[in-house]
Amino acid sequence: MINSNVEELKTLLLKLEQQSSEMAGILSEEHSLLNATDANALFSIAQQKKHIIYSLEQTTKVTHKFLLNLNVKHGLYGLSAYINLQPVDTKKSLEEIWLSTQQLIENNKQMNETNGSIIELNRRFTQRSLDVLRGQMGSITETYSSSGISQKNTYTRNISIV
Repeated sequence: MINSNVEELKTLLLKLEQQSSEMAGILSEEHSLLNATDANALFSIAQQKKHIIYSLEQTTKVTHKFLLNLNVKHGLYGLSAYINLQPVDTKKSLEEIWLSTQQLIENNKQMNETNGSIIELNRRFTQRSLDVLRGQMGSITETYSSSGISQKNTYTRNISIV
C-alpha cells in the first residue's frame, strides 16, 4: 500500500475513533439525564445523538468504500486481516487506532442498550400508571384476540380524565 493510502486510511480511522468517542460522551450524558427530570436536556442530547449517529454512518460508509477501492476483501469487515498483512510500523499504528475504535464501538453498544432498557422500563411504568388512572383492572392489561392481536381489556372504570 502506498504511503498516501496509509495516511488516508489512518485519517479515516482516526475520524471514526473520534466520532465514537463523542458518541460515548453523549451516551454517558444521556444515561445521567435518564435518571434526572430535565426533559429539555434529554431532548437536546437526543438531537446530538441523532447528529453523531448520522456522522458515524457517513464516515463508516466512506471508510468501507475506501477499503473496497484498495481491494480489501469485505471492506471494514476485512480490515483486521488487511492490517495484519502490512509492514510492522504501518501495522502497529493502524492496529492501535482500529483496536481503540472497536473498543469504543463495543462500549457504545453496551451503553446504548443500557439506556434503551431504562427508557423501556420508564415507558412501562408510565403505561401502567396511565392504565391505573383509566381504571384498568389487574396487572395484565392486554389480552389476545382469536386472531392473535393484542388488545386492551375493555372492562374499565375511569378514575381520572387524561
